Amino acid sequence: MVSDDTAPNSGNEWSISALALAALTIGLFAMLANLLNHHHYPLFRAEVGLVALALLALAMGAAALHRLARPRLSFVLTGLYAAVLIDLGTDLPNMVFPVLAGVLALAAWRWEAMVLKLNAAAFASVLLFQVVDLVRAPGHPSAPRNETKHLQDGTNRNRALRPIVHLMLDSYIGFDGMSTQDTNFGDLRQQQERFYLDRGFQIYPGAYSRHAKTINSLPEFLSYGTAPQATDPRNVQSFAPDPLAYFNDLDAAGYRTSVWAPSFVDLCPKQPLSWCENYNRSDLAMIADSGLSAPERAWVIAANLLELSHFTSKLAGTIDLVVHGGGQGKRRHFYNVAKLYSLTGMARIDAVTRDLAGLKPGEARFVHLLLPHDPYVLDGDCKLLPLSGWGDEHGPMPLAQRDGAYARQLRCVTEHQIAALLKALDATEAGRQAIVIIQGDHGSRTFEGEPSVMSGLTSPRTAAIGYSAFFAVRVPGEPAATIDGRYALDELLGNFATGHFGKAPHPPNRAAEVWLLDADWIPVKRVPLPPFVQKFPKN
Repeated sequence: MVSDDTAPNSGNEWSISALALAALTIGLFAMLANLLNHHHYPLFRAEVGLVALALLALAMGAAALHRLARPRLSFVLTGLYAAVLIDLGTDLPNMVFPVLAGVLALAAWRWEAMVLKLNAAAFASVLLFQVVDLVRAPGHPSAPRNETKHLQDGTNRNRALRPIVHLMLDSYIGFDGMSTQDTNFGDLRQQQERFYLDRGFQIYPGAYSRHAKTINSLPEFLSYGTAPQATDPRNVQSFAPDPLAYFNDLDAAGYRTSVWAPSFVDLCPKQPLSWCENYNRSDLAMIADSGLSAPERAWVIAANLLELSHFTSKLAGTIDLVVHGGGQGKRRHFYNVAKLYSLTGMARIDAVTRDLAGLKPGEARFVHLLLPHDPYVLDGDCKLLPLSGWGDEHGPMPLAQRDGAYARQLRCVTEHQIAALLKALDATEAGRQAIVIIQGDHGSRTFEGEPSVMSGLTSPRTAAIGYSAFFAVRVPGEPAATIDGRYALDELLGNFATGHFGKAPHPPNRAAEVWLLDADWIPVKRVPLPPFVQKFPKN
């Protein structure tokens, strides 16, 4: 039996519609405040006002649709709206969302006014607390806490050991990959070789990763190839690997090890460490004073808000594909607008550089930076491009333009950020004695799709773009050099550990092999890696 508040002649049609509008407006504003507070984004900004106006218009449109569905079908929308608001705040699992929407719709079928009132009240409290926090402490995040669970014994540090500074730069393609046939990186290889050789590094042009995905590559090389292959599907984007040989060996050697990394490969719980911080890999606060216009910043905030819910993310993505011709247009894919990986990486490498002033003998620093990872937002001089000029590894820019945008961003990273970091190291005695490792985890991935067990390694470009990985090491007392040969990252780090972390790795040459993934990004087949065919023969 239909309840009184949904009966056609109950006389409360407009009050129900007003409740729907209030619940939607309050809920959307609460989720906006929650997003801003999480990222420590200042509240009183023009872009925040623009997003708020857009949310108000959205609430009015949704409430109008709800009014049209009265009195027989509005309970379905009430359940859906309430579930979306909850999902925006809690990131419900995919299978939970439809169940929750159904339960709420069933409750609304009998007590619609009550469901709307409860939603309005609940989200009003969230809005109040979030706004109070934003007003009380704008732009001042709390100090990071040490997330290490397996804490090293601080008294065991071997102060006779040279420090190790180990930078893993995400998507840093190797030298041979930079000059592979059918790529468009310009003179990037020559620029990179000059940069590192002039600063005393030994470089490994043929280095490669066994995986084209970080979530598989990172445990592989940090375990010297002994970590079990992933079995979780691609929608599981975060996991904490079991103790990895590299960190165990550093601990056994007497190093006190610190890690800074984004959390989708969480090194904090199970590795023996003295300090570990999982930083936000896509920090919205990076755009607040970035030079983007207020409408551009509002667009990025809106994209981030929609990405908080699986439902709204998929809905926005579907609309994006329909409006822009199945994804073949010239506009960036909407889901990429929310990604600020490289901007966050630039801020993080600045923080790492400042922190190196306190480097001491017997300390090891492992830092995972989402650089030169997409989006490609910087030119070669580190000037931020307008939002319309940003690019992504999977398009829709043509392949040649993607390579060029990647090369410009990488030049910025090396000539400005890495150069500043090395200068900071050279300013202290411990820094001058430090062993410095700079590596990638896979290639630039500026291609269509991914190498997979279905498609294989279709061309020299696909192989290089997916698997060629940067590796360079500076060891005080060892001369700059180019080390020929093809070496997997796990072989290089394993050999570095075998040498007691005291000399550049020189592993034996073995047949190059990599893993292909299935559609869920699970490694399923190990295959030979073809040579990275060069544009120009060696002199």
